Amino acid sequence: MSDTKLSEVFPGIFLLYLPLPMKPNIVNVYLVRGTHEENSEAEWALVDTGIGSKDSIAAFKDCLEIAGCRPEQIKKIVITHHHPDHFGCAGPYKKLTGAEVYIHPAEWERSQNFMPADRPRWVTDWFRSHGLPLENFGRIPKQRDFWQGMYRTAAPDVELSDGLRIPVGDRVLQAVWTPGHAAGHCVIYLPEELVMIAGDHLLPRITPHVGFGPSTEGNPLADFIASHEKIQKLDVDFVLPAHGGVFQDHIKRSNQIIKHHRVRLQQIVDILRRGPRNGYQLARRAFDFDDDSPVTYQFPATFETLAHAEYLRHQGKVNVEKDRDGTILYELSNGSY
Repeated sequence: MSDTKLSEVFPGIFLLYLPLPMKPNIVNVYLVRGTHEENSEAEWALVDTGIGSKDSIAAFKDCLEIAGCRPEQIKKIVITHHHPDHFGCAGPYKKLTGAEVYIHPAEWERSQNFMPADRPRWVTDWFRSHGLPLENFGRIPKQRDFWQGMYRTAAPDVELSDGLRIPVGDRVLQAVWTPGHAAGHCVIYLPEELVMIAGDHLLPRITPHVGFGPSTEGNPLADFIASHEKIQKLDVDFVLPAHGGVFQDHIKRSNQIIKHHRVRLQQIVDILRRGPRNGYQLARRAFDFDDDSPVTYQFPATFETLAHAEYLRHQGKVNVEKDRDGTILYELSNGSY
């Protein structure tokens, strides 16, 4: 138990540092304690779960003991979004605690297809249409290969929706829908305490990934920026992120993240001034990688670049066309910039 990391970051709110098998190598999940006034009994909520690995589960159970929380006292498991480090142990913890699981319906839907048994042909075709040179990568890793055995979800008992208030004893957790990093991402706001459990929407040191992949619909970067403008209207003293330390001044950090994306958008425009490019070609210049860069870097960089290119397309500043091979090319619209 000496290696267990747990910190009471606000009265009755505990940060649990749970291990991950990749970078970042820790995810923060949160235990929130409320009290029932009529009998002074404690009720707890868990916000996010970590992954379903033996190491993470062992660390979680140690943290419960240190915090003085019996598993059966956890009545609600609230999930910010469907990614494995947030939802990957919901199944075992529901079984352990008997708690109700809360997740946005868009995130539950995406979790069902997170690790398909086989990669559909249309996905491979999509990769090729954006210029990804699959023949150079050999075997492309599948999510299932990495996360199998560590992604054990549970069907929602309650669907999260924007503004939903979740009682935890004498406390209230309020879901705030913040799409962008994921379509159904929700931050969890405690209006009485002025605390925001931010999931991956607002991080202190790194910029959350916003990508456009094979199953993406709409304009995720526009959603992400709008979600940041939305949370800036909340009265917040402390931000509790999924990665990194607790911090203050959420408006300053939010504006820094928005500025980062504005700079990246201008970078895409500057690249396109030299002529049309497919998504992979844009990504190589924007993220400065080459053929020897890891596949695990090249793919996310391409998806993030495509999110920016699609944002510009929705604004009418970029057009798309196809070359002879069916590859999608982005080019500046007449009169843009």
